[in-house]
Amino acid sequence: MEAIGQTLVNKLDVVFFIYGLAFIIMGIAILLQPKKDSEHKIANIFWILAMFGIIHGANELLDMWAIIRGRHDVLDAVRWLCLVISYLFLFEFGRRFFRLNMTNAPSWQKKTASLFGWWSLPLIALVIFVCAYMSRDFWKVGSIMARYALGLPGGLLIGFGFLFEYKYEKEILEPLGVKKYFMCAGGAFLTYGFLGGLIVPKADFFLSDLLNTESFVAATGIPVQVFRGLCALAAAWSVSGILKIFNWEIRDRLQKRSDSLQSLNEELQLEIGERRQAQEQLNSSLREKEVLLKEIYHRTKNNMQVITSLLNLQSNQIDDPRYVALFDESRNRINSMSLVHEKLYRSKNLSNIDFKDYITSLASGLLTFYGTGAGNISLTVTAVDIILGIDTAIPCGLIINELLSNSLKYAFPEGRNGSIFIDLKKVTADNKWDNEYELTISDDGIGLPGDIDIKNTKSLGLQLVTNLTMHQLRGSIELRRDNGTAFFIRFKELKYHERI
Repeated sequence: MEAIGQTLVNKLDVVFFIYGLAFIIMGIAILLQPKKDSEHKIANIFWILAMFGIIHGANELLDMWAIIRGRHDVLDAVRWLCLVISYLFLFEFGRRFFRLNMTNAPSWQKKTASLFGWWSLPLIALVIFVCAYMSRDFWKVGSIMARYALGLPGGLLIGFGFLFEYKYEKEILEPLGVKKYFMCAGGAFLTYGFLGGLIVPKADFFLSDLLNTESFVAATGIPVQVFRGLCALAAAWSVSGILKIFNWEIRDRLQKRSDSLQSLNEELQLEIGERRQAQEQLNSSLREKEVLLKEIYHRTKNNMQVITSLLNLQSNQIDDPRYVALFDESRNRINSMSLVHEKLYRSKNLSNIDFKDYITSLASGLLTFYGTGAGNISLTVTAVDIILGIDTAIPCGLIINELLSNSLKYAFPEGRNGSIFIDLKKVTADNKWDNEYELTISDDGIGLPGDIDIKNTKSLGLQLVTNLTMHQLRGSIELRRDNGTAFFIRFKELKYHERI
């Protein structure tokens, strides 16, 4: 035993190296462990223990350097500062750790914790400085007092802190299987508190003259630094094991988030399925309504054709040309409305029609009807990208029907050649959200008589044009007689209003 003890005394530099390295590894492990947003209270103060481990480990490596290279005043000062600062961190961590679970603590622990308020650390530090300053050896007495006043209570508070932490958080910690780490950490720091706080360098004042590193070697045959090193190894191992609770916490949090995302994904898939089903039902309903609307347009057109046929049959039984002409005009008006429904029936858009195509078809039918489609009358239709709804298209079609019929019947008597122009274009509106149009129907024929006032006339056709323009389209109409006849009609597209 004595041989082993002597070997360890001779190899104290190795002991200091292992001792210091263990604490440094413990400190680095604590700092590197992710603890953000942890529910464990210890996560918020663990950094203090890490600072103790790194600084105290550095102190032990400096002790090793002093053994190998010899002592130096500057080196001794740095060693002293590292020792005292590390014990300041040790005490502060122990003070906070011991007070961590006061809610569940018994009364004696609460009373004990009250003795270590925030003021205790600066008070103890002041006492250490005063005692060291008043002594004959500032560095030696200062380090001994730091061990007595900081190292001993700090180690004991940390040791009990780990034991109480597991006791009060047993419900959470027991399933994680970390009891051995908390028990080992508690024992390691309790032992280190005694060995580091009571076994001090020999001095000429009470306790240090009786219980010191020399008397410890004499009693056990082994340097106290060896036991401190074993405590450091045990502390590093147990603290590393305790850090696993944060990994498990992160893993559990990730699992909960994964389960939550999986649940949300299932709900989302269900909602997508429901929406897809609703969309399919909506599409099916829309297709049914489109078919129904096309059928309505088709039947409306057919009904109008039946009315036209009835008018044809009736006009065939009339000999008076004036009445025949009236029937023909009515038939053409019905055809102009029937043509709107036919275009809508054949259109991909069941609410709007291409108006240029409509005008062309309407004009072609009138030219054929009046027998002027082949040679002597040229017709020019301009309506680029004009799409109108049914509420606007029908009155507009009736207006074109009346004015074009008038031009074909009266503007070019005795087979004269001539030209008719129909121009429909968008113009700038007062409200940019409204569509405003200008319809121009003109010819270079003989013109209307000068005494005709289109707003006050007996002509049924011109009355119809005026009423449709001003009352149904809510527009304006202007007649010009320069070089023939020209009607300028300005209107806005009618907005749809729900029928009740």
